[in-house]
Amino acid sequence: MLIYFIFNIVAYATSNILLVKGIHNMPIYHIGSLGDLLLISYYILSKTGKQNWQRTFFIINIAYTLFFIINIIFWENLSVFNSNSSVVASLITLCLCMYYLLNLSKSDEILYFQRLPLFWIASGLLIYSAVSMLVLMSYKYFVSMSMFKEGNHLWYVLDGAIIVKFALISIGLLCHRKRPVIHSPFLF
Repeated sequence: MLIYFIFNIVAYATSNILLVKGIHNMPIYHIGSLGDLLLISYYILSKTGKQNWQRTFFIINIAYTLFFIINIIFWENLSVFNSNSSVVASLITLCLCMYYLLNLSKSDEILYFQRLPLFWIASGLLIYSAVSMLVLMSYKYFVSMSMFKEGNHLWYVLDGAIIVKFALISIGLLCHRKRPVIHSPFLF
């Protein structure tokens, strides 16, 4: 997850620097959504403990990459914001996080969930994914209706979701130092 942090800082800091200098920065958002999904899906699937997680990882990311390329070619080229591929990436991330939380609820680890790094990380990603899907779909609608002011106000909601996401991921990273201890009445 630390790599995810670094990737986001580099990608979006570069995007902001380009914006300030008046240079076109939309390709970075395209690359960012692809990189985010690759890193997130790898992390969540590898930590779930399923035997064939690599196969699932490749299926998800190959399918998404194909959609990503088709989206750039036919609908949203590199000069416009990639709302379609970002929404699909958020939907996939949302499903992966819900999958993890469902599996967690069926296991004994649920007894000490607050000490599990992946619980906090998945919770942050789940909240952000749900909010970003709604914001991006609404933004696309507002822009198509020439309601640019209303569309731009939606970014404040997304900024709040980003803060929540990284706060919860930070808690998860702090939990990596503390491994959960299971106390059993049968151990002396």
